[in-house]
Amino acid sequence: MPDVETYVRETVSGLASVTPEEEKALVARGIFLVRRIAFALPPEASLQHALSEHFLEGLAALREEDDPSSTDPVSTGSRAA
Repeated sequence: MPDVETYVRETVSGLASVTPEEEKALVARGIFLVRRIAFALPPEASLQHALSEHFLEGLAALREEDDPSSTDPVSTGSRAA
């Protein structure tokens, strides 16, 4: 993949209702996420293939982490009995 930043920017800009501030943060964190995925791959694995399978769900998880109105049980402190 020749230009990770462009790939991440294009992917983030395709997400629904992203504010300019959120877009900047997601691009920065998305680039870091691509680096983590690439580092975890064996040398013969395709980064493009791995990203097509995991990158969007990774970005979604990053958005949820940043969303203070998230109703995730972990972030609200409630636990299943």
